[in-house]
Amino acid sequence: MRSRAISVMVAAVATAAALAQPARAAPLIDGVYRFAALKDGQCLVWPKLNGSTGMVSLGACTDNSATSANWRVRQRPNGTMEVSTPGSNPSTCLMVTTGHRVMISDNCADKYAEWTVSYGSAGPGSVVWADIEHTPGDHSGSWGKLLDTPDVIGRLVVKQTPVEPHYWALQQVGWEPRQRGQSAARAESHADAG
Repeated sequence: MRSRAISVMVAAVATAAALAQPARAAPLIDGVYRFAALKDGQCLVWPKLNGSTGMVSLGACTDNSATSANWRVRQRPNGTMEVSTPGSNPSTCLMVTTGHRVMISDNCADKYAEWTVSYGSAGPGSVVWADIEHTPGDHSGSWGKLLDTPDVIGRLVVKQTPVEPHYWALQQVGWEPRQRGQSAARAESHADAG
């Protein structure tokens, strides 16, 4: 348990070096990331079997034949973000269910697959956290943030909650090839603003 928490901290510090640390929450730049629970270091994972659809769970922070902790985050034209499964064909996306849980669906155009992912930290050398919030582009009302809580089976639920505490440590896996220059410019502008 201790070694897992240390590895989460090391990964978070490495991410801090790669991303500018805004003084307050800023939109996450396009790229591939992992989201590790601040509680115990387990990552948000999606199933690779059954056409890369099904319920999202917590598991190892790896990419293997059964599950992956890698998530592609990118801006949508309507101002929301898509959180999708890199490498899946057809593309599948993170979606909030009517029961306020999270699953992977091939209906990426649905408003329940629209999110805002923001990140921030308490300053240099501290954990870089991420918030994943359902924010539909039609402004019909957010169901809330994706939380890691012992109150529900599986620990994952989307609900209204205060800005703090934060639940996820951000780990950067890679840049989106077409967005790299734009993402770097955004990161520099956030650093200048901070």
